[in-house]
Amino acid sequence: MKIKFIAYAALLVLAGCQTPAPQSVADSQRPPSNAVRREYVDALRGTIKAGNFVKAEISSVVLLDPEKQIYAYCTRTTERAYPNWSYIGVGLQHDMILYLKKDDYRCHDKRLRYYDFPELRNMKY
Repeated sequence: MKIKFIAYAALLVLAGCQTPAPQSVADSQRPPSNAVRREYVDALRGTIKAGNFVKAEISSVVLLDPEKQIYAYCTRTTERAYPNWSYIGVGLQHDMILYLKKDDYRCHDKRLRYYDFPELRNMKY
């Protein structure tokens, strides 16, 4: 019994104690608005090489913290030089970006819906 507990504890440590988002967060999903899409592209403009993405998707927007009115969404992209998905999590409050987090574990949640993001794929400088 003790060995089973230690093995379970080790798995939690290895997983970084990253639990999936509560069902209430997943249930709050709504498609990203045109303003959210535009703001993200504008935030990246000039910081990445335009036309570098082969695939680009943006997730639904979810209510992450109802008390503080913090929303979140993710983007995932593939590049010519790196064909695997790269994820970025974004936090919003009052329609302003609070943070960008590379490879945010929440972006891998299977309940999160993703949509094509041609605005990012076709971005110009």
